[in-house]
Amino acid sequence: WRYNAGWGDIFWRDFYTDRLQEYWLIDEICGDEDHYKCIKAANDIWNVVLWLRVIDRHGDAPYFDEEGNFGAGKGTTLPYSKVADIYADLIKRLKNDVTALGNTSGQWDFGDYDFLFGNDWNQWKKFANTLIMRLSMRFAQAGTFKADFAAAANGCFDNPGDYARISCDTSVWGDYYDRTFNDWSNTFTNCDYLSMMNGTNKGYTTGVVDPRRAFFFLPGTEAATAGNSNWDGYPFDYTSDTETAVVTAHGGNKSYARINMYETNGFFHYVSSNHTNANLSWCYSSYSEAMFLKAEGALRGWISGDPETLFKQAIKASMDEIAVFVTRSGGSKTISAAEQNAYIAALPAFGASKEEQLRSIMIQKWIALYPNSVEAWAEQRRTGYPDYASKVLTYPQVSASSGVSVGNIIQRIPYPQNEYNTNSSNIPSEFSDYNAKNMEKGSSWSLNGTGTQSATTAPKNF
Repeated sequence: WRYNAGWGDIFWRDFYTDRLQEYWLIDEICGDEDHYKCIKAANDIWNVVLWLRVIDRHGDAPYFDEEGNFGAGKGTTLPYSKVADIYADLIKRLKNDVTALGNTSGQWDFGDYDFLFGNDWNQWKKFANTLIMRLSMRFAQAGTFKADFAAAANGCFDNPGDYARISCDTSVWGDYYDRTFNDWSNTFTNCDYLSMMNGTNKGYTTGVVDPRRAFFFLPGTEAATAGNSNWDGYPFDYTSDTETAVVTAHGGNKSYARINMYETNGFFHYVSSNHTNANLSWCYSSYSEAMFLKAEGALRGWISGDPETLFKQAIKASMDEIAVFVTRSGGSKTISAAEQNAYIAALPAFGASKEEQLRSIMIQKWIALYPNSVEAWAEQRRTGYPDYASKVLTYPQVSASSGVSVGNIIQRIPYPQNEYNTNSSNIPSEFSDYNAKNMEKGSSWSLNGTGTQSATTAPKNF
C-alpha cells in the first residue's frame, strides 16, 4: 500500500474550493422564501454528507467562524474546529432540516437535478433522520446524542427501497467506475471481504456461501491454480517486489472475483446506453444501515427492542435491498426467505456479553455496507470490528512511503500539503508537520483516538 497525495488531497480541495461555494450560493438564492424551504433543507443535508466525507477522513477542519457559526467556504481563513463540535452542529442542522421537511405544501423542487430522490421530500426527511442516527452513534461511548438518536429512529429509512444513491453516468470520462472496470481491469475486492462472502473467513467462519455473493461479484474468468478459487479476493500478502509473483501464482489478475456489472441480476449492472436503469451507483446510506444502527441502539439501551432480533432483521434488509436493484436493471433473481434464514442460522452465535453482541452486529454491518466503503472504514475505526486481533481482518502490506507502519492500519488521511503551505498556523499541533505517521492517529470518536485500543489488541466498547 502506498499513499498518493494527488488522490488523497482531492476531496478536501474540491470541497473547500467548489462544493462549499455551491452550498452558499443555493442558500443565498433561496433566501427566506417559504416555497424554497425544502430545497434549502435538501441542500443542507447534502452538505452534511460532504462534511462527513471530510472530517471522517481527515479529522479537525475549518468550520466555525469568529461568531461560532458555521461559516466555512465564505472566503475567510478560519481556525480548525474540533470534530466533536462539528458533529454537534451537523446534528443540530439535520434536526432543523427534518423540521423544515415536515410540511411540503407549495414547495418548489429541483426539477431534473435531484439525483438522489427525484424531489421526494419524504425520502430526504428519512435520509436526514438516518444520518442523525449515524452521527449520534459515532459518540456512542459517551452517549452524548442518544436522545437525538432515539427521536430520529422513529423517522429513518424503513423499507428496502430507501437507498440514498447517485447513479453513475458511465458515458462520462470523469465517472471512473466504468473506467476502472472496463479500461483498467481493476475492480477487485480484497481477500478478507471475499472470505466473508465465501464463508471461509478464519476468524468468522459461517460455513455457508453468502447469498449476496452472486449479486455483488462474478468469479474470475481465468482458472486459478491448485488450492485457490476463482472466488478469491485480491491478496494483501505482497509488497511492491512480490505482488507480481503472488498474482501469477494464483493464476493471474483475471482469476480473482470482480464486481458483477454484466448480468441483469448484478448489484452493479449497467448498460451504457440506458443510465436510467443502471445499478452502478455512488452509495451514501440505506435501509439496512438504519436497521443495523437500531440493533446497536437497542444493545446500548437507547431505544427499545431486542438487539438480536433487530440484528437478524438488518441482515435480511441488506438482502432485500438487492431485489430493488435487480428489479431496476431488469433481472429476476432475488434472495428467498429460505436462503436468508439458512445464512443467518449458519452464523456464529450472537454472543453472551454486550461486547460479543456488538462484534456480531458490526461484522455483519461491515458486510452490508458494501460498497459504501467510506462508512465501512469509519465504523471499523469506531468499534474495532471487524477486528484484526482475532484475524478476521488481515494487515495489508505497506511500502516505506505509505505513512502506516507494518502491523497498523490507516486511521486518517493527512491534511493536504497546500494547508501546510497556506494555513499552517491553524493546523492542530499534533499534525503541525507533514509526518507520515499522522495517518495512524485516530479521530476523537475512534477507539484508537481515545487511546483505549491499538490494532493488535481486542476491541473494548463497553
